[in-house]
Amino acid sequence: MPRGRFDEMAAVARQIAAQMQPHDRDEVARQAEALPLRRDMVTLLAYVRDNRITGTQSTGNLPLKAVREVTARFVHPPKLEETIGDHIYQVRSEEDVWPLYYLHILADVGGLVDAGPARRWRLRPQGEKFLAADPLSQVLYLLSTWWHRVNWLVAYPYAGMGESLPPLFSTLTLASLRSLPVKRRIAFEKFADQLIGNTRLTWTAPDMSFARMSLHGAVERMVLGILKGFGAVTLKFKDKPLGKGTISKLVAFQITPFGEQLLKALAVPERAAVLPVSLEFTIKPRGRR
Repeated sequence: MPRGRFDEMAAVARQIAAQMQPHDRDEVARQAEALPLRRDMVTLLAYVRDNRITGTQSTGNLPLKAVREVTARFVHPPKLEETIGDHIYQVRSEEDVWPLYYLHILADVGGLVDAGPARRWRLRPQGEKFLAADPLSQVLYLLSTWWHRVNWLVAYPYAGMGESLPPLFSTLTLASLRSLPVKRRIAFEKFADQLIGNTRLTWTAPDMSFARMSLHGAVERMVLGILKGFGAVTLKFKDKPLGKGTISKLVAFQITPFGEQLLKALAVPERAAVLPVSLEFTIKPRGRR
């Protein structure tokens, strides 16, 4: 992460706030402060600051003891075990806990932490600066890190997606989202089909039976699911028949007023080159769908 990048996003946050009416400015600040994703990142970084943690030998991820302790402090602690019938399934590594693994990726790619195989986790200067910053600057920094610097396939690592997204995928996606009206219901399938066509997103696995469904899943997970975590969109699901049961499918979404401000900030020219995730986060395809 280039030196000063956090300062740039903090300046964008101040510019956004300065252009708002006092009531709107207070509301945006409140939403940023309350955002669970931001609060959970603060939790993770504070834990790294206050504890001596050594990354695992193979990946440098948090050991299970730290996984349990950190996630227990999250706004919505994820389940670390699940009982199915007579069997109890427990997480085996940090990578099994997406909310934590996702934060680790943002912290690593965003230059907030220094970690590696069998190495002690430490806060970098950017991490210390992040903890001292105002909530809106923190939120913008995390979203900018995801949008401009992370390989989005970590959120949908199926073999049919290939090893990288089409050129300018994130840029074209941002332009498409910014063209949408705020607080108006947008049909998901129509949006996804248009985005897939405009960006030339393709499914590369030999079995093409579920290509359209799989690409829709990619748009849901990599774009709208991530934006939901930032409070930028609300999602509408509907139960639809599947075999003898039902499945919950995304049918529509809305850009929130808070999301409008975040998307506007993302449009600030990104001078640094777009980088993939670091080597610790090599994408492991899950196989065909």
